[in-house]
Amino acid sequence: MKVSKPLPYDIAVVGLGITGIHQITRESEETIKRCTETFVIDTAVGVLDYLKTLSPKITDLMALYTLGSHRRQIYRRMASEVVAAAMENPTVCFAAYGHPKMYCYPTTLIQRSAKLLNLKVQVFPGISCVDTLLVDLNLDPGLEGLQIYDATDLIVRRRPLQTDVSCIIMQAPIVLEAYNRQGTLSLENLTLLQNYLLEFYPADHKVVIDLSKTHPLLEPTTQKIALGNLAAVLCRSSTMGTLFIPPAHHREVANRELAAKLSPPPLRPIAQQPTKSPRSGRPKIGPQPS
Repeated sequence: MKVSKPLPYDIAVVGLGITGIHQITRESEETIKRCTETFVIDTAVGVLDYLKTLSPKITDLMALYTLGSHRRQIYRRMASEVVAAAMENPTVCFAAYGHPKMYCYPTTLIQRSAKLLNLKVQVFPGISCVDTLLVDLNLDPGLEGLQIYDATDLIVRRRPLQTDVSCIIMQAPIVLEAYNRQGTLSLENLTLLQNYLLEFYPADHKVVIDLSKTHPLLEPTTQKIALGNLAAVLCRSSTMGTLFIPPAHHREVANRELAAKLSPPPLRPIAQQPTKSPRSGRPKIGPQPS
């Protein structure tokens, strides 16, 4: 009789990707299968039904997104449910859309609580909205770098921006929104974000609002607008979407001597092989002169 070994952790945290079940990794699937219960934050079509085929018990945490509640209180409730279940019947799994360490505060709260309660946590990666944005916009951050900021934190801390580096602003539509609420977005808050960005970029600088597809049959939505119109456009959009700001200018090389050392060697000319004459009696192959 085969006896399964206990897992080396009490709580597993996995990412489910952005495009529904098609971006759930093999690693995440195997982890979910080995857990007694899985707590899920994901609204993509078919995800819950699919996870029910992997886990003996599924708990949908989206019900905790009550209107009028402070977002941090919602995340604390989510973390509390996961940790309480792990205390009673480990190992449990917390599965969140995207990457579980990319703008997923419940993961941080779970890790903090587990440390106090002597519970072991292991986090497994997933595909984040940053990963899908790079594909949607055909970007390679290795060329000019990449800076990522939360929209609210950007304004509150007045973080500096490098205008020669690509910039991703997370959660721009809900900037300065601490509570989970319905209705139109705050034009006042969005204008604060726009005005702060205008301290670094010209008003006619083109930015992109990207909404990656959440189902394989859909297409990503990208909207290019002038920065001076950002607040008005975001106010008419949904609460989803990531703001991308391309560089306003190119930074020149400061140390040309070091840069020269990194240049590839010149190409060597390819030695031309002597033409072999065909053996007598063989037919000619290829185009012949007219």
